[in-house]
Amino acid sequence: MTTRMTKQAAVEAVKASDDEMYAVLLQRGSLEIGFYQPRDEDPQQPHEQDEVYIVQSGHGHFVVGDNRCPFEAGEALFVPAGVVHRFEDFSDDFAAWVVFYGPAGGECP
Repeated sequence: MTTRMTKQAAVEAVKASDDEMYAVLLQRGSLEIGFYQPRDEDPQQPHEQDEVYIVQSGHGHFVVGDNRCPFEAGEALFVPAGVVHRFEDFSDDFAAWVVFYGPAGGECP
C-alpha cells in the first residue's frame, strides 16, 4: 500500500490515465484519493460520495449547486454527495488533490 504521495508522482499518474485528467492514487475501504488536472473545461458530473478538493495550484471559480466562488492554491473545497459542481475559468496550472469518502449518498442526509 502506498502511504506517501508526491505531486510529481500524481502528475505522472494523471498523464498515464485514460482521460489524462484524473488518476486514483490510493483506495482503502470507502476512501479514494486522486489527483485532478482538467484542461480548458471541467466535464465532471455529480458523485455518489462526499468529496473534498485540496487545490494544489492555480486559481479560478468553483461552482457548487447555485453557489459560485473564487478559489486559489492552498484552499480546501467540500462537495456533498450528489451535488452538481465544477471548476470554471481556471488557470492553466490548476491541479487539485481529490478525496472521496463515506457511503453512497454521503455521510449525512
